[in-house]
Amino acid sequence: MRIAKTEKPLGAAKIGAAPAAAAAAPTQPAAPVDEVSVLGIPDAELTPKVRAAVLSLLEDVRNLRAELDQSRARIDELENLADRDPMLDMLNRRAFARELDRVLAMIDRYRVRASLLFIDLNDLKQINDTQGHSAGDAALAHVADILSSNVRQTDVVARLGGDEFAVLLMQADQAVAAAKAAAIAELIAEKPVAWDGPAFSAAVSWGAVQIRKGVSAQEALNLADEAMYEAKRMK
Repeated sequence: MRIAKTEKPLGAAKIGAAPAAAAAAPTQPAAPVDEVSVLGIPDAELTPKVRAAVLSLLEDVRNLRAELDQSRARIDELENLADRDPMLDMLNRRAFARELDRVLAMIDRYRVRASLLFIDLNDLKQINDTQGHSAGDAALAHVADILSSNVRQTDVVARLGGDEFAVLLMQADQAVAAAKAAAIAELIAEKPVAWDGPAFSAAVSWGAVQIRKGVSAQEALNLADEAMYEAKRMK
C-alpha cells in the first residue's frame, strides 16, 4: 500500500529555525554625542570648563605616569652601575658583600656549603711602571675574563678593588675550592695577556677557605685574604 505524501502548508517554518527577522541581531544605534563620557560622567552633565579641567587632569596623570616609568628605569640603571666595577664587566666590592651576606644566611639556615677564593694579581705596580697603565689594565681584564669564564652561573665573581678579586663558589668545600683556584691560576699564567704591546704573562696568588657557619662577611674575606698572603709568603 502506498502512503501519500502530506503537503506542508505554504509559509510553514522549520522546527527549531528562528524567523528570518530574528536571525540578525538589531543594530544598536550609535550613542549620541551628549552620552560620550569622561570618567563615567556623561558629557551632557559637564560644563565646557569642567570638561576641559578633567581632560587636563587626565593628561597630567598620563605625563606623571610616563615620568615615573622613566624614573624607575633610571633608578634601575643607577643601581646596576653602583653594583658594577667601572672598568671591568663584573660586580664590585659593594655588590659582592651583599651576595656574600645572602650566602652566609643560607649557610646558617640551610647548611649549604660554600667557599671563598681571594685572588691577587701579582706585580701590578711593576707592570704599570715598566709597560704602562694600559698594560696593567689589560692584565686586570685578563684575570677578570678568565675568572668569569671558568665559574658556574651559581657562583659569584667580583673585583674588590685594585688588584684584588674574589670568587664565591657554591656547594664547594675546602678541597674543591683549592683545586678550582689552582686551575684558574694556571689558566691565567698560561695564556698571554692580550693588549697592543709586547707579549707578557700575568700571575696571581690565591687563598681558599670554606665559609663556616656564624662568621660575618668581613671575617670570611679576612680569612681568605690571610690564606692568600700565606700562600704568597711560601713562594
